[in-house]
Amino acid sequence: MTLDLTGKKILVVDDFPEMRSMMRKMAVAFRAQEIDDARNGEDALKLMERNKYDIVLCDYNLGPGKDGQNVLEEAKHKSLINHSTVFMLITAENTLRMVMGAMEYVPDGYLTKPFTKGEFSTRLEKIQQKKANLKEIEKAMQRNDYAAAVLACDEKLAENPPNIMELLKIKADMYEKMGDYEAAATVYNKVLDSREIAWASLGVARIHLHQKNYDDAKETLQRLIYENAQYIEAYDLLAKVYEASDDLEEAQNILKKALEISPKAILRLKTLGQIAYKNSDLEVAESSFKNAVRLGKHSCFKEASDYTGLAKVYLDKKSPVEALKLVGEIREMFEDNNHAAFQAAVMESMVHKQTGNSELANQAITKANELFAAIPENLPLDTVMDLAKTCLALGNAEAGAKYAKYIVQNHHEDEAVIKQTQALFNEFNMGDTGNDLINAARQEVIDVNNQGVRLAKEGKFEESIEFFEKAAGGMPENKTVNLNAAQSLILFMQKSGKKERLLRQTMKYLERAKKIDPFDEKYLKLMTFYTKLSTGK
Repeated sequence: MTLDLTGKKILVVDDFPEMRSMMRKMAVAFRAQEIDDARNGEDALKLMERNKYDIVLCDYNLGPGKDGQNVLEEAKHKSLINHSTVFMLITAENTLRMVMGAMEYVPDGYLTKPFTKGEFSTRLEKIQQKKANLKEIEKAMQRNDYAAAVLACDEKLAENPPNIMELLKIKADMYEKMGDYEAAATVYNKVLDSREIAWASLGVARIHLHQKNYDDAKETLQRLIYENAQYIEAYDLLAKVYEASDDLEEAQNILKKALEISPKAILRLKTLGQIAYKNSDLEVAESSFKNAVRLGKHSCFKEASDYTGLAKVYLDKKSPVEALKLVGEIREMFEDNNHAAFQAAVMESMVHKQTGNSELANQAITKANELFAAIPENLPLDTVMDLAKTCLALGNAEAGAKYAKYIVQNHHEDEAVIKQTQALFNEFNMGDTGNDLINAARQEVIDVNNQGVRLAKEGKFEESIEFFEKAAGGMPENKTVNLNAAQSLILFMQKSGKKERLLRQTMKYLERAKKIDPFDEKYLKLMTFYTKLSTGK
């Protein structure tokens, strides 16, 4: 079969005009007609925002600014490319460190310069065939219809195709997303009965983690890493297992080993910084956050929390001047971003509190309070906790209690957060006050949920929807409230028919719950009902 690019819209990204010209000619040789090109990552993303490309051929090194990995991650993050798009990463740097650096945002394939016309054709043709083979499965995955994806996998498997293992991997993954861990484990073990495959062992370890079988998960992953030292996903999962079992020291050690293999993984650097800070290892925390800030300058995963994480390290090292510089960088790098401005204001209050300038600290708190009121959701827990602590430290017990109540109401079932909140009050000899506040706030959430559920059980769906909408507005990070709000909407639509506005509202609540716990049993069930409503299947 000869590669035919007729009708395909192609984007070529390279900082050298000669390479752009060469790749354009190569595509034309296979009958391509619609070809755009870009000389850097920023221009490539602008073109991808305006056009839907079938194939993206992107060099890894693009000069100053975004590199090919940054382009790939942002294109995926913003859904500028979909399941049918072919994204090829082209590089002269065929070293392990570069490839592993890009591994968390996996392209469809790699081409190492210099490459021949035949190599280009063979690689691209194989990827297109694979995409075509999985088209119906990936469409179902894209609309979150995991049950339909499993059925599509079974239809393909019945044909005894050459990509059986790939289909089994997708099928097991779909079962995991549905929360059917026994079915997923059956698939993984079936694969392992035939031969040892790393992704199947990783799947078994994930099931152990979901089921809180931490020792079994550790044993599986340690063996997997011993046999596959470069299998980076195993390191990340093992770190999660250690973190879940409260062994933060081992979690830190594993992440450090993973970063030796994959040094450009920004999300892993953030996680290492956070865990090292909890371990009071300020040197590792500082190094990790510094690298996250440096690598994040051109990444869509750049966050103000990277800067505040580093600033907290500087405060602990008694370097308030360095911390204050980072506050300025946040305001410069995240202009017109209320979430970032809120984090900057809280950090500024902490800096001025450390330097003994109560007046400036209170001014920063006033600004933080204004921003707090203007942000509807996604407030970082650590930042709100820091704000509560700074208020209490400055003698503003009323404001401190306000933020502590917000924390408890949004995390009323999270014992670790409750314990942390109580410790905050204990630190200022206000243990009884904290205990009373926590108990009252938790009971208030329970009463709200009970009342809303009672309205739904009585068939008063519209009242229940209105009730939970108000509750979710005040407790946007509370998983139970958001799930109950989604449930009321689903029950109403099951009775009266679907409405696009209500579907969007339901998805908003489900997305909030997913951010908190994507494997929550109730969330997974509601997603199934939502998919049936939205697709009519």
